[in-house]
Amino acid sequence: MRGRTHEAHEAILGRLNRRLRTLSQCASMFFQAESEPELLQSICEILAAGGEVRLAWIGYCEDDAEKTVRPVAQAGSGLDYLERLQTSWAEMETDQDPAGTAARIGKACWVNDIRSDPRFSPWRVAALARGYASCVAVPLVARSKQRGALDLRGTLSLYSAECDVFDESAVEHYAGLATSIVYAVTALRGHLAEDLAYGVTALRARAERKRAEEALHQAREELAHVTRVTTLGELAASIAHEVNQPLAAIIADANACLHWLESDRPDLDSVREALAAVVKDSHRAAEVIIRIRALLSRSSVPHRPCDLVDVIRDVLLLVGPELGRHGTILQTSLAPDLPPVMGDRIQLQQVLLNLVVNAAEAVRDVPPERRRLVVRSTFEQRDDGFWAVVAVEDAGVGFSAEQAARLFEAFYTTKAGGLGMGLSISRSIMDAHRGRLWATANADHGSTFHFALPGMP
Repeated sequence: MRGRTHEAHEAILGRLNRRLRTLSQCASMFFQAESEPELLQSICEILAAGGEVRLAWIGYCEDDAEKTVRPVAQAGSGLDYLERLQTSWAEMETDQDPAGTAARIGKACWVNDIRSDPRFSPWRVAALARGYASCVAVPLVARSKQRGALDLRGTLSLYSAECDVFDESAVEHYAGLATSIVYAVTALRGHLAEDLAYGVTALRARAERKRAEEALHQAREELAHVTRVTTLGELAASIAHEVNQPLAAIIADANACLHWLESDRPDLDSVREALAAVVKDSHRAAEVIIRIRALLSRSSVPHRPCDLVDVIRDVLLLVGPELGRHGTILQTSLAPDLPPVMGDRIQLQQVLLNLVVNAAEAVRDVPPERRRLVVRSTFEQRDDGFWAVVAVEDAGVGFSAEQAARLFEAFYTTKAGGLGMGLSISRSIMDAHRGRLWATANADHGSTFHFALPGMP
């Protein structure tokens, strides 16, 4: 049983690593592509080469009589399959393929097993002949409070050679990628419109530039959300352990209650004590789920007063079991009178989560006596008032002077298979909070990452 569980965890981590690599490459294309066709084709090629999907294609909805979903970019194995597919987004009495359904209803649609799902029967023979076992289609739609809905009227469709690849976390991952594609295409179209309008009116040029900047900002927010979801995926074993502990305690206490109640003279004091423990562990399990759901949310809310000590404790409760699993000692030194700060609680949790996960990875392969992390919080009096400071110190591999100059650059990473976005996103969050994020090399081993936020008066 343990061997099968280990193999399952290894398979999950393998998929997460592949998604990290493809996400990093796709994110790079958002900033490098000079035209919409180039961007869409590059995204399909990256996804097809990533190892998780066999065919990737992007289609736009036409307003012709058949309401065709026309492929505009495709890559992978079995491209002739698209010619047989003849996708339509119209209301249909017969079965509709996932791309047509996703385009029509504006929600993701997927098939876990092409061999047995009755919805896929019209295309089953052609799909199996090309080695497809499961598929997913996500609409190219982005929604935000600031801009409402942006709809490219199209879909991103992916086909895999394995069954059950597109579970809820995978659908969330590719939906986030589709949203980022929408904002990147919108930004490209904005730049095109600006070029066309150049020389006609300065006002129109400024308006188009502002819209492009807003689209780029939204794309970065979506990329930050996908990064947060992926980080939680890496901590799947730790999260499962933290939830399983209170659940196991609940089962043990409930069985003890049943045992005591079966006696002729039940020990009611012991029953009450066990039931109280059940209630306590139930609340504990519920709090774990609440914290995870909060971190999975798309955070775009006004800044509010935040207690940094609570932020720190929430993150450490989440990563604690993972640190213990690798024999890493966690120490804390938290100032009890830390001033509150104005901020987005979820974004501040993401910054600290990135720093702690990076530190844990830095000490994973060092001698056991150096596998320790220290999380500190202090406050400093400066000319412009009180500042709350949080530091994450490790005794790991550290970084060189050459690496120090590039630590916070987008897509720069010192880890094999790393995304290279965590520190860049963390610094942008600190900038938005009028704070600072920096790193220092320790005197003996490892490094310390600090962030500081202005305290509330």
